[in-house]
Amino acid sequence: MIVGSLTIDPARGAVHTHRDSYLIDTLTAVSVRRPLLPAGFVFGTGLAGFGIAFGDLLYPGEIAALAIAAVLALASGWQIGRLALLSRDLRGSELSGAIWGRHAALQRIRSEIVAAILSNRSTS
Repeated sequence: MIVGSLTIDPARGAVHTHRDSYLIDTLTAVSVRRPLLPAGFVFGTGLAGFGIAFGDLLYPGEIAALAIAAVLALASGWQIGRLALLSRDLRGSELSGAIWGRHAALQRIRSEIVAAILSNRSTS
């Protein structure tokens, strides 16, 4: 799942997102990161620690809710990723592209973009 849209047009040498278009020749880096992983880890382990520390005072439904929330926080941090398209022309500006989605799907798209960049450079 990807929030927004992203299409690769190797024939025209461009990558189109839901907001911007980037020329493949000017892309210098295509990276996929998990920016919410530290927050998900802290929140999930904090909830789990709270449940363990105060488990003797909580009802079973409250313990279950804490466990579910902790697992959801950890899973969300692990699964949510951000694909960044960095161009030498846009270095340091707000216009560097970012697509949010599932980390595995973004990794596949990153590989496709890199393949398009390499094929565009070999034909030039």
